[in-house]
Amino acid sequence: MAFFLRTFIKYLLLPVGIVYSLFNKQEDEILILMYHRVNDNSNKELAVSRRNFYWHMSYLYKKGFNIITMDEVCSMISGNTIKGKNIVITFDDGYLDYYTNAYPILKRYKFPSITYLCPGYIGTCKKYQWDRDEENAPVMDWQHIHRLNSEGLVEFGSHTVNHVDMDKLDLVDIDRELKLSKYILEKKLGRPIRHFAYPRGIYSGSGEEILKRYYDTAVLISNGKPINRQCGIEHIYTLKRIPVLKSDGKYLFAARLKGWLAAEEFARNNLDRLRIISSNILHLLTLKK
Repeated sequence: MAFFLRTFIKYLLLPVGIVYSLFNKQEDEILILMYHRVNDNSNKELAVSRRNFYWHMSYLYKKGFNIITMDEVCSMISGNTIKGKNIVITFDDGYLDYYTNAYPILKRYKFPSITYLCPGYIGTCKKYQWDRDEENAPVMDWQHIHRLNSEGLVEFGSHTVNHVDMDKLDLVDIDRELKLSKYILEKKLGRPIRHFAYPRGIYSGSGEEILKRYYDTAVLISNGKPINRQCGIEHIYTLKRIPVLKSDGKYLFAARLKGWLAAEEFARNNLDRLRIISSNILHLLTLKK
């Protein structure tokens, strides 16, 4: 029922998003897509099915989007050279199903992607706190990561060592998490680690100066607008991503790329009120039958 309500609310909000997008249309932009898992057995919003992920990538391929890396994002923003419709495909947390389910599809289309890793979880049996109710939510081990690294299609970024909320740490601990994560990943992979994703999308303004010592970009995990030429270098450590969710299914993916789900953040902030409204509408529809 909850899944149906989420999807139903999105369709209700489409007209608002369509009107909004008409007044905010950009010809040259970058969309940073945020995925976490590609898994058929998880009911969580951040786990899209294999079939839908395949459809998403097929859509990007058929529509001719330019799939770029975070290195290219950094260069485009720094040089103010954003041109055309560009997409970055990002994955957080280093789940094993990125390797088993997502990467084969990405490889088929020769799409680059970046996966943000927490070295403190790699090669361990530890579960992320939100996965304790999941029977099967393993992360990749170093062998998987080395295989990906050898094929040259994947960028790797840091997500701290232990997926900690940076706003709860003092500056000494922030420095340790940022520095140690970068050190471990670079030592294991033999390549520079230039990019960072804030755990839970929690921005730590006090830690930004420390972040700049170690990384060239940082991304959030909140609903975000496309990046365009008005995005200056001062925003390169607070780049917003566009979450792709289970309740998007196939057809709302295209709507999300077009900005038609721009009202979703408002809906999320007023979810309880919208649930009541949606339930009343469904009740009225049932009575009419």
